[in-house]
Amino acid sequence: MMTDFKLIAGRLVTEIRKDIFFFGTCGVVVGLLMLWQFKLKTLGVATGKAWPTELFSDFVSFNAFTLVFVGLIAIAAASTLFRSFGFPLPRLEALVAHLEERLSQIASSIISFTLGLSALALLHAVLTLEQGGLALALLVMIFDCVIFFGFVTAGAIARRVAPFDQRGPSLLALGGSVIFVGICLVNGIN
Repeated sequence: MMTDFKLIAGRLVTEIRKDIFFFGTCGVVVGLLMLWQFKLKTLGVATGKAWPTELFSDFVSFNAFTLVFVGLIAIAAASTLFRSFGFPLPRLEALVAHLEERLSQIASSIISFTLGLSALALLHAVLTLEQGGLALALLVMIFDCVIFFGFVTAGAIARRVAPFDQRGPSLLALGGSVIFVGICLVNGIN
């Protein structure tokens, strides 16, 4: 079982290695733009919505990650349930593999971007002796860990790692996904 988890985590690490230079650099650039926008705003030059903040929101799309994450869990659990009843569906299996690949790509780009942004925040904190950059870096690390372990969890369900190779846990995963979507629809997100 630990080998399965290492393989799943390794897949994400491989994607991060491919993405870290480009998306990490994007994180640094957006961080610089945020600093400059802040300075321009304090000088009274910049008005309106901050473009760097909008860029940050676009790069770090937690909603997109969550949709693919929950979708992968639901579809993988449904696929396992169909298989357990003697109805394997090859197209559904292919969809599960495809979604797992997409989730690794989304997670990798988010993690790489936020690592670049937090590196700049740490550098800024050291150079200016402000603690805000340290707090941001800590929050980014927690955020990245949530994404990393979320990916590993979804991957374990997708690859039918025990106990997700059985009906009961698969039914719970499917039910949990449906309940989560229902709660988001009823309560919204903030």
